[in-house]
Amino acid sequence: MVRKPAVNTREAVASIARRMGCYAKDARELLLEHFPAVLVEAVSQGKKVHLAGLGTFYPRRGRKGLRVAFRPARGLIRAVREKNGESES
Repeated sequence: MVRKPAVNTREAVASIARRMGCYAKDARELLLEHFPAVLVEAVSQGKKVHLAGLGTFYPRRGRKGLRVAFRPARGLIRAVREKNGESES
């Protein structure tokens, strides 16, 4: 697999703003301030954060203490595979 450059914050914010029809400032605030704050609050309390169609963020204890793990939703995996022209196995 050829490694492609990552989508950076500016590109992700611009894409979200276009899709939502809002200002980039508002999309950036949602993506970089509100969502992480909700995630930190919930996971630090030992709760999972499930987002339908995206996946689940959950607390996980590791050797270095509390960590955040992510399990993608089946629908997300399926959509990525379809976008790449892969068939499900």
